[in-house]
Amino acid sequence: MADDPKPAPTLAEEFLVEFRAFWARLPDKPLFFMLLSAWAVLFHFLGHCSFNFTNQPSLFAWMWGAWSAPALEAEHGKLVPVVVLVLLWLRHKELVATPTRRWLPALVGLALALALHAVAFTVQQPRVSMVALAGGVWCLVGLVWGPGWARKTFFPFLLLGFCVPLEALGEGLLFRLRLLVTQISVGIGHDLLGLDVLRDGTRIFNSTRSFNYDVAPACSGIRSLASLLAVTTIYGYVAFKAPWKRAVMIVLAAPLAVAGNVARITTVIILAEAFGHKTGAAAETNLGYVTFAVAIGLMFLAGWLMREKETPVAAPAGRADLPVGQPDAQQRVPTRPLLTAPLVSALLLMAVAGGAIYNLQARQTLGRPGVLAEPQPGSLRWRIPLPERVAGMNSEEVPAVKEELEGLPPDTSIGKRLYTAADGSPLLLQVVLMGRDRTSIHQPQYCLTGQGWLIEKTEEVRLPVARPQPREIPALKLTASKVLTLDNGQRIPVRAVYVYWFVADGAVTAHRSERLAAMAKELLRTGTLQRWAYVACFAQCLPGDEDKAFARVKEFIAEAVPEFQHPLKP
Repeated sequence: MADDPKPAPTLAEEFLVEFRAFWARLPDKPLFFMLLSAWAVLFHFLGHCSFNFTNQPSLFAWMWGAWSAPALEAEHGKLVPVVVLVLLWLRHKELVATPTRRWLPALVGLALALALHAVAFTVQQPRVSMVALAGGVWCLVGLVWGPGWARKTFFPFLLLGFCVPLEALGEGLLFRLRLLVTQISVGIGHDLLGLDVLRDGTRIFNSTRSFNYDVAPACSGIRSLASLLAVTTIYGYVAFKAPWKRAVMIVLAAPLAVAGNVARITTVIILAEAFGHKTGAAAETNLGYVTFAVAIGLMFLAGWLMREKETPVAAPAGRADLPVGQPDAQQRVPTRPLLTAPLVSALLLMAVAGGAIYNLQARQTLGRPGVLAEPQPGSLRWRIPLPERVAGMNSEEVPAVKEELEGLPPDTSIGKRLYTAADGSPLLLQVVLMGRDRTSIHQPQYCLTGQGWLIEKTEEVRLPVARPQPREIPALKLTASKVLTLDNGQRIPVRAVYVYWFVADGAVTAHRSERLAAMAKELLRTGTLQRWAYVACFAQCLPGDEDKAFARVKEFIAEAVPEFQHPLKP
């Protein structure tokens, strides 16, 4: 009786056979993983000193905390390393066929990655340290296996950039894209289709205001830019070999995101005009897939237009008659000495960088605050005494809510007072003082949008203060809008004026970038961590009264600032 045929191997079994063959042909494994372990140890014990997502110095712990934070919308970062490993595996045959050699010029890149991390650690920028972490691993690949491996793994390692939470860096770009989507969609609806549709900033409505939508970050699909960027990068790497074609696919991410959102918003406008506000609102909520469907369809179209001719791949010499997945016995992996220049030089660079980081951290001192603040016995938080009466307005202290205290570093100090004018108009003054962690202060746009406000306009203003000497405070003025729904279902539009700036001992600025640059410069130059405070004034009003509200804020600031903010030295 004939033997029963053997069952076909499963995918897992085929993968294991293929992986064993790849592993057997991979040279210098001890050297690479020894260097990789030393690299990981450095970033685990001296990874960061910004403890807003974890109380550990490990950059890996910080990354996991940042990826898990809902406000950052960066949970996809957990999947990116897995995707990179898959992409590398898809090219493993090409990689293992690439000649290998130990390439000492990669030490220059490794030194640059270490210098970048040392600076990022000192100025409390763990996102930059994430770039140094990934860049250093790529340099180790080049050091151990040569320039051919470095060149062929560049795009997968570039994809690791999507691990970095970029919510703060992308707000300006995202707003411009939202505005562009609004302009194009209303242009199609009004000029091309002749629909009754108008635009005010990123808000879309008709002349009777029977429907009213906003191309907002959370629901417009523009926040899908990062996801589309990852998809186009992966597609470019898999579909093309020419570097310029891969670069084109990366650049196409923003136009594809705009095109997908224009298709979605235009569809909402047409449905609202044809079938009413409820239908349009339902489409706005449920047609989010249109953005990705259009964008990915256009991506495949671009890929088809740039398609490459398939070229046959010659089998490696000496392997043509071997069973699939078995290593070539005639091509033995050479055994090279472990204790050589690459190992010693790389470990020495890491040791020097670790010592420099430790010394930079040890010599740091905390600067004086730019506002009045008093230590409180038994607490890391300081008391910020704000004036009780300003410009004839009485006030009451507003305690910080639990979410504020838990969401900020434990040495963050908060002072808030609510002032009320004779006509009952409220005005809120808030000061947030950082401690040893710069993340005590974040962009106010997060809080406003989180409370349902739509920021319609941002402009820089100068606020005059007469005492103790005439001066002007640079500040940013945000004009925001919101629709309140009463218990009876009535919707009432309201506006708000929000003015804020940053102040430290001897420094004041309206811009977050200038504050971070000044802090970094002072840290690297003198080792002093400037203790910045964030000052904000919020006034609510009815539509059309924004100028009056801002005049009231200016008058209030002119009287209040000398009472709690230290004057700048002439």
